[in-house]
Amino acid sequence: MMLLLACTEPDEGQSLSAAPGDTSHADGDADTDSDSDSDTGTPPDDGELRGVWVDRWTYASEDDVRSIMAGAAAAGFNAVYFQVRGTADAYYQSSYEPWSSRLSGTLGVDPGWDPLGVAVESGHALGMEVHAYINAFPFWSGTTPPAESSPRHAYLEHPEWLVADESGEPMALNSSYVWMSPGNPEVRQRLADVSRDIADRYDVDGIHVDLVRYPGRDYSFDEVSLSLWDGTDYADWQRARVVEAVLGVQEAVDVPVTASVWGIYEDRWGWGTSQGYHDYYQDSYAFLETGATDANMPMIYWPVAENEGDYTDFTTLVKEFVANRHDRHIYAGVAADLTLDEMLACIESARANGAQGVVIFDYGLLDDNGYLDDLAAGPFAEPKEPPRMDWR
Repeated sequence: MMLLLACTEPDEGQSLSAAPGDTSHADGDADTDSDSDSDTGTPPDDGELRGVWVDRWTYASEDDVRSIMAGAAAAGFNAVYFQVRGTADAYYQSSYEPWSSRLSGTLGVDPGWDPLGVAVESGHALGMEVHAYINAFPFWSGTTPPAESSPRHAYLEHPEWLVADESGEPMALNSSYVWMSPGNPEVRQRLADVSRDIADRYDVDGIHVDLVRYPGRDYSFDEVSLSLWDGTDYADWQRARVVEAVLGVQEAVDVPVTASVWGIYEDRWGWGTSQGYHDYYQDSYAFLETGATDANMPMIYWPVAENEGDYTDFTTLVKEFVANRHDRHIYAGVAADLTLDEMLACIESARANGAQGVVIFDYGLLDDNGYLDDLAAGPFAEPKEPPRMDWR
């Protein structure tokens, strides 16, 4: 059975847990050799990233945002990854994209308050970093197109940005996401422009990109991508375009850039699971090697297995990502829909195996499950600063 993880955030209506998919197989073994002796073991005590993702479904008002920030600080978090872009729309004052309809009920209408502004002001007042969390390539969601707005939504303005299948048919609207093609230079430029706009307007501590990949193996054969393809292996060409997109963000901003990445880079263990490198053309190791990201957050949303190396074992995967961090940071993504003991074991494993921190998905699940006080009394009881990024 092939395991499918949706993203850092689940698609609307989906649970965080993995769902069964098709029967694709691994294409080869990953090269896990490290070019730095410092990539194994626990680094010097240089702080620890204790992050939490806050997705756009978790808040609907200024009071919600302030309550979330207070709860995160009380739990011992020192960094919040606050979502402000879902489907080429905005939860902040944007120069490029319309206000989300979730805020006012109408796409493009100013809701009268600024979620990112409130998050930055309140989070900083409580001593936490606040990073703007944006979806990279989701274009729209649902079975009807976006309404006319000012500015006009890119789905209406640029239909040529859509991914296309092997027959050249653009992805149709559906109950989940339709996607923009990373192979289109205008799509990559929009991602960089949006990132620059946020970093210029707001005192954010970083830009965090999610869903920075293709939607699947069958995409994208859009006309623009095919016209630019240089004739090399097409999968390699697609992976390079995703890396190029993230590099564009890094070059556009003067704050750290982080990425949520697939929890299994390559299936070296014969688990029969989905792989970021092969199934979604996401070469997350190259994000770090090229300096496109300052830290990766692999979404390892499974528990520590009874035996190391068992199916989707958290410890095995943490070690794999740490061994390929290229002297940057790995913040292990931990699922809040695990049992409390499982979640705490993941945090302990991340620490023991050289990760520079953890990020938990997500605040709403932590709150619903009553885990915030357990974090404050347990692994986050002793305050820590986020780790330094000496290369910046």
